[in-house]
Amino acid sequence: MTAARFTGPVLVYAPDRGIGDLMWHLPTIRAIAATTPEGQVVLVARPSSRASEVLAVEPSVAKVLHAPHYKDRLKGLRETLDFYRICKAERPRAVWILEKIDRAAIAAFLAGVPERRGFGLGHGQERFLTTGPFLPKSMRPAHRIDKLAAFEQAHGLAVTSREPALKLNPDAVAAVKARYADQPGPWLALGIGASEPARTWPAERFAETARRLADRFGTVFWIGGPHEAGGAGAAIGDLPNNVVACDLPLDQSAALISLCAGFLGNDSGALNVAAAVGTPCVGLMGTAPLPAYSRWLTRLDGGAGRIGDITVDQAVEAVRGWVLKDGWDNTDA
Repeated sequence: MTAARFTGPVLVYAPDRGIGDLMWHLPTIRAIAATTPEGQVVLVARPSSRASEVLAVEPSVAKVLHAPHYKDRLKGLRETLDFYRICKAERPRAVWILEKIDRAAIAAFLAGVPERRGFGLGHGQERFLTTGPFLPKSMRPAHRIDKLAAFEQAHGLAVTSREPALKLNPDAVAAVKARYADQPGPWLALGIGASEPARTWPAERFAETARRLADRFGTVFWIGGPHEAGGAGAAIGDLPNNVVACDLPLDQSAALISLCAGFLGNDSGALNVAAAVGTPCVGLMGTAPLPAYSRWLTRLDGGAGRIGDITVDQAVEAVRGWVLKDGWDNTDA
């Protein structure tokens, strides 16, 4: 099949699995889209990134296609075949691979995609790419955000800010405002969810923090997954004006966070969403703490990556010193 027949969209392959990872990539995705006549790309992402929900109203993303993550011993072959099928179906004129793995590059090569770009980093991926420059091997241990910045510079992508500036669904914002119209403000969000115990601050400490901040916040929302609702309710007990908000769809959860004056939470997708929607947030850091890539984000680390070492005193002080800094208040958002 000749390159001339590949007149479809530009594909961006971003295989990281978390919502936070997706937020880090958003400025790069927009910059790639800005190089196209249509101003849009088709994003290929993991289902766990929730990209189809998070980016439902993102103008630079025409649509989201899913590339499942496999864990069996044939995962490399299966992922290569999946992306090969996507390339055959979409007939992209170009593929941008925001990773070092070679599976997507091999698939695009076999499918005949004429333009293929990727990180390289000295890996086998480089043999199947058509357009450099590639990131140097010395950047292998660098954080993904640093790699993205270097890749943007190398390929002439115009990124003036790392702020994700996530676009919110107006219908979701309206639904949240209507649902919680009677809750006194300003609002504080507590992000109680996390992907692993090492990143989870104890629920009773969240409750004590909420109690001690009651003089500054009219309502405290506990945000997490449905499986965390029971634990949140038990920790709240008889605390007044504390609301369990673990049943919201993702777009409404993001809308609620955007309407809060501040956010305190575990190193999780919700924390990255808070930074992405411009809510001043304090991240409780456990293992592999994320960099403070946004002006809205500050980090609180108990030391040596032990989230359990962070005290209530430290959390309260961080919220009072950061979230309430300069009178930030998103209640009119």
